[in-house]
Amino acid sequence: MQTPQIVEMNEDKSRLLHTTFFPDIEREDTSQADESYPTPKFAFTPITDNQIYRMIKRLRQYKAPGPDGIPNAMLIWNVDLIVLYLGPLYRATFKLGIYPNNWRESTTVVLRKPGKSDYSLPNVHRPVALLNTIGKVLSACVAEDLTSAVKEHGLLPINHFGCRPGRTTTDSLHYETKYIKDAWRRKEVVNTLFLDVKNAFPSVAIDWLAHDMRSRGVPREYTDWITRKVTGHQTTLKFDGYESEPLPLSKGLDQGCPLLGIAFQFYNADIIDIRDIRKGEEE
Repeated sequence: MQTPQIVEMNEDKSRLLHTTFFPDIEREDTSQADESYPTPKFAFTPITDNQIYRMIKRLRQYKAPGPDGIPNAMLIWNVDLIVLYLGPLYRATFKLGIYPNNWRESTTVVLRKPGKSDYSLPNVHRPVALLNTIGKVLSACVAEDLTSAVKEHGLLPINHFGCRPGRTTTDSLHYETKYIKDAWRRKEVVNTLFLDVKNAFPSVAIDWLAHDMRSRGVPREYTDWITRKVTGHQTTLKFDGYESEPLPLSKGLDQGCPLLGIAFQFYNADIIDIRDIRKGEEE
């Protein structure tokens, strides 16, 4: 059993919280350099100005900004002017194969989980990530492209819910209820396994995510862009008036990023996409 560690200095607290929020999980070699992928099921299309305009108009005005200090309201109020500049910048991240370092920075605000008896423990706190506004709008554009492609080309399992239009929690409950009742009518027994994936988003291996997406027909332009986006990203922890030095994030997707929902659907799709075998026959 590990001996409890008591820390008093803010630098030590930030290190402990960083380890708790973003665990360094050992993995096997996940290199897919020699993998042969199928032909993409849809073509890459550059981000358009109209798309950027829509994404900005969907922003909530009074969300807290990230390290760049640019509030959503500024983009919303000046959308007609700023789109003219954001369009070429966003398209260049694909065309030139780059991603600005400052867009990879984030601020992680440490909040206490309500109703806990002992706040000296790191796991009774939760992180809230504040991302740079300019990069967040670009991620929303990419997320829209991928979400649309998933629906049009059937890239994910039909029983996969979450982060997809028309597939809410209520829909998943109706699906599960019907599945169970249909099984009961056939005089069958239903077993259900519920899993709470701890530290799901910060534990994503990016090369495996790229592999999963390309295996399901996503063009390489998108997977290479996602890899550039998260490679070398870092965050600054803020708590009790203290601000840490930038801390590296060795893996994972950024919490609060518009892209992480649909990206994580690709990451865990193989678990959902299982064979339904009844009475010895595969259906």
